Amino acid sequence: MQLVQLASSLVLILVALAVSVNSYTVPIQTYIESYRKTRARTLIRSLYNLYQIPVSGLVRLKNTLLHKDLHGVYGGKVDYLIIYPVKAVSKGIKVTEWTADNYGLKHDRQYVLCSYDKENNSYKPQLLRFAPKLTTVDASIDGDRFKFVYDNIVTNEQSTFYLPMNVSDDYVRENSSLGSEMKKVQLWKSGLQGYVLDKVLSEDFIKSMNLLPDTVLIYSPAGKACKVGAPSNVDRKTLFHDYYPMLMCSQESFQYVKQSAGEKVDYVKMESFRPNLVICDIERPFEEDFYHKFDLVSKTGRMSFTGALKCIRCTIPNIDLAVGVPDKKATVSKTMAKYRRVDETNPYHSCFGMYVIQHQANFVIRQGDTIDLLRKKSLKMEENPFY
Repeated sequence: MQLVQLASSLVLILVALAVSVNSYTVPIQTYIESYRKTRARTLIRSLYNLYQIPVSGLVRLKNTLLHKDLHGVYGGKVDYLIIYPVKAVSKGIKVTEWTADNYGLKHDRQYVLCSYDKENNSYKPQLLRFAPKLTTVDASIDGDRFKFVYDNIVTNEQSTFYLPMNVSDDYVRENSSLGSEMKKVQLWKSGLQGYVLDKVLSEDFIKSMNLLPDTVLIYSPAGKACKVGAPSNVDRKTLFHDYYPMLMCSQESFQYVKQSAGEKVDYVKMESFRPNLVICDIERPFEEDFYHKFDLVSKTGRMSFTGALKCIRCTIPNIDLAVGVPDKKATVSKTMAKYRRVDETNPYHSCFGMYVIQHQANFVIRQGDTIDLLRKKSLKMEENPFY
């Protein structure tokens, strides 16, 4: 009994020492998160990451001895989730709970708009930066299907179309001139197969969204492998996501960016950054950059995640989602460039949000789920999964 008490006391002392060192966490994190590559910064980042390993173990041991609910430290809560049934179309559908499957949030980006690329003999996605009007489409859930409403410039009225959540073989046969034959879609440097549903989109929709005349809808049932930054024991795939299954952003980081940009960017919304998992109540803005290993804890259990990579931002946040028009001054991008160039591999790009990978599948994420932060890590892009 005395030996157990002695061991417990020793653990608590070590944890107290770790906490005292942690008082320097903010200046250390600020120093190592920079686009400027130096030997000193590389060394300190390595030491910081090495230090986090025993600290996380000590915290877990302490919490076990004290019968705490958390294995690590409190890292905030889930605020809400957003799904985008068709990649780049609409502001997304905001929900307070949703199922995560093998690919990410269920039905997220299972469809994509594409045109045919003759040079590469594959289909190429139509993205928001080339068709910003797509943000004006209103998406919602209608029973077991998705409902899309858009302003039809041909009829000067609103038009509606529907897509099934669960795509059947019959639906593919009825809406594809190719039947059950799948074609290649080239998404950045990853290729995946999909059914060409060329009978779904109307000419009115294509004209109203200013899309290429040969634009078609494609559905992928299998997706592509997600290996870069993923744990070796996790077999994860994604659909028409850029690469990773989920993008996590915090309210604290969003509010910081919005306030920094000022009144000129009233148009910017959280949806402008296209997140899936929106969290809140974190310690400070951009702290999610360091969320390397964490669990989402609910009343029914806990699910594990790995933070894989900071999200390198494009110009999409400069689009006014309500009208589908880009801010020519690129105010959001210019604002973030002042303090969010934090990846030395991408020195001329800003970062916002964290790509995360779920370890399990077929579980429900709910508003209010607690983030149990198990280990921090300062990440930089070691391998580019996009280009």
